[in-house]
Amino acid sequence: MHNQATTPWIKKGMLLLLIVGTLLRLVYTARPFDQRIMTSWRQADYVQIARNYDREGMNILYPRIDWRGNSPGYVEAEFPLIPWLGAVMCRIFGYHENLLRVAPCVFSILTLFLFGWLARKELPEEGALAATAFFALNPLLFYLSTAIQPESLMLFMVVLGYACIRLWEAQPALRHLLPASLVAGGAILAKTPAASLGLLLGYAVLKKLGWRTFTQPGIYLAALAGLLPPLAWYAWAHSFWLEYGNSLGISNESHFIGLDILFPPTFLAGNLKWETLWVFTPPGWLLLLAAILFLQPRYHLMLAWYGMVWIFYLLAARTSGDAWSYYYHCSSIPAACLLMGAGCSSIPAGRLNWKRWVPLLCAGVILSEIALIGRVIWQRDFGPLESGLGAKRQAALQFAPQVGPDEKILVEGGEMSDEKGHPVAFNDPMFFAWMDRKGFNHGIEEFSQETLEKFRLLGARYWIGRIEFFRQHNPDEADKVKQAYPLVAEGPGGYGLYRLAGPKAEQGKNP
Repeated sequence: MHNQATTPWIKKGMLLLLIVGTLLRLVYTARPFDQRIMTSWRQADYVQIARNYDREGMNILYPRIDWRGNSPGYVEAEFPLIPWLGAVMCRIFGYHENLLRVAPCVFSILTLFLFGWLARKELPEEGALAATAFFALNPLLFYLSTAIQPESLMLFMVVLGYACIRLWEAQPALRHLLPASLVAGGAILAKTPAASLGLLLGYAVLKKLGWRTFTQPGIYLAALAGLLPPLAWYAWAHSFWLEYGNSLGISNESHFIGLDILFPPTFLAGNLKWETLWVFTPPGWLLLLAAILFLQPRYHLMLAWYGMVWIFYLLAARTSGDAWSYYYHCSSIPAACLLMGAGCSSIPAGRLNWKRWVPLLCAGVILSEIALIGRVIWQRDFGPLESGLGAKRQAALQFAPQVGPDEKILVEGGEMSDEKGHPVAFNDPMFFAWMDRKGFNHGIEEFSQETLEKFRLLGARYWIGRIEFFRQHNPDEADKVKQAYPLVAEGPGGYGLYRLAGPKAEQGKNP
């Protein structure tokens, strides 16, 4: 590891970057949970979980969603520390949805400072400055810093875990290996993509100890310390899926690679697109290439780290390259920024004076990131007007007064399978989050009067859906539904609120 930077302008530059990065991460902390969001479904689920902790009990082992049907709402999820911390703040200060952004923001800022420290330890001072600039200005990290989801916590644990691994490499003792393993387990608890850090730890141990790895009891102790907590949690959480059928995209989504998607390997194009847009930018790939071409031994673990993340992307190929899964690629950012910084430091002057291109490449990365931050701001503030999310929220606010607080709703969800026929998560949590009501989801393929009647018998009192949308796919069933159930309210985006139960509904179904 390198000593901390001593050059005055480097110190001032690092301080400026940390200040700018912190301010960027604070920008949207006070924003309520409205339509100005990306990954809306992810954040809506966490809003519900936090709200239900506050109202129904603070036992962190029982996360609950609102699209629960007649179940208690327990849901399979990663360890729900972020919504639980949000609920704690709501217990202290009263329920305000912007409080749910505080914990992700705090972890994001802590990660920024931790990364800056790590970069100064790992890289020559100019490379450390460049790596910190890339990390501080990364547009995906800017977005995730106030997103009500677990990535900020995961990244904090991952960067801390890498620092622990490097410490163990320098001083290979059990007192350093145990913390590294525990932090890796904690990162996996935060979110499963952090399993790549566990792979990296295993690689580092094997590289350092070779066959002695399998003869040392301390290695097994450390492995158990890191593996048992996430295994225990995910086994416990999986029981909610088995008993109640509720999952946040873990058991109800098809993630893993299969032979049917290998030819053509379009998932590679999707992954490379997100790596280019959110992680490296085009000039950054050239800095990565420089780090590889002029690879120095001290940078091997950084490259291995990035490689382990790609193992996860390939194993989860059904989703990692999808249009909605761009935020998965935050897992690449710490390793990528270190490697780009290493590329800045590794390019030799030589007879061709390649070193002169380093400032231009760094400027290209930074300008690209600034442009993408602008894109994120636009997407947050104006994108919902195009995607229909704004109309959905207006409809939810319009429908909420029509539905009693204890009456259950049935909400149109998404498609239940992908183009290959594999099951995908179809639950749409937005109306539940914005209306603050509980109830059921149905998939697009399930739409029929028979389906609505089934859910009516289960206790649903209102259906929220787009009748004209379904008319395009199944006009006969759309007509049956429209005739059977009275329209209570019509909202923007084609959404309607239909009464499934009650005198008027019964009269409509029995002419």
